[in-house]
Amino acid sequence: MLSLTEVHTGLRQQESSKATQPVAALIALEPQAWNDLFEGYFRKMYNFAYVRTGDVHLSEEIAAEVFAAAARGIARYRDTGAPIGAWLYRIARNITADYVDRRARRPVVSLDAVQLETDGMALGVENAADLARCVARLTPEQQEVIALRFFNDCSLQEAAAALGKSVGAVKLLQHRALAALRRHLDPEAPR
Repeated sequence: MLSLTEVHTGLRQQESSKATQPVAALIALEPQAWNDLFEGYFRKMYNFAYVRTGDVHLSEEIAAEVFAAAARGIARYRDTGAPIGAWLYRIARNITADYVDRRARRPVVSLDAVQLETDGMALGVENAADLARCVARLTPEQQEVIALRFFNDCSLQEAAAALGKSVGAVKLLQHRALAALRRHLDPEAPR
């Protein structure tokens, strides 16, 4: 009879093996693997960039650059146990930060082009323009956590891996970002 530890170890090895199979296909530059990755993550990379830049064309360019950078760097990819999407978000974060720094101004965000599911956010937003103005007033890290958690539906673990932070740090950052959004949306709300 197997012990609970042996069963857990076996399951972890099976999960790791399943996770590395797609990575191996990506490293081998198999077109279908790259197409699947692109189909699964392009819109998420676009939304992530769009929340920070507010520019449709620039966001498309950044999303495309994420996949070009991923193709250039896939041979150096190291499995850390986090999903490959976390690696893509780190690339997107770096590329987006470079573009934003080059623009040397705070972005004016219009969320009209972002596909959102807003039923989960009970912030009392009248329209996307209100939300856009408020998100633009957040710090870059707060914008990133909002983009990951609410616009791209990332779990806390995925967001933590993408941001290079602990789950607790992401929870705190998200809490502060939502509190700041509430204050911006309703200045008379209790602090």
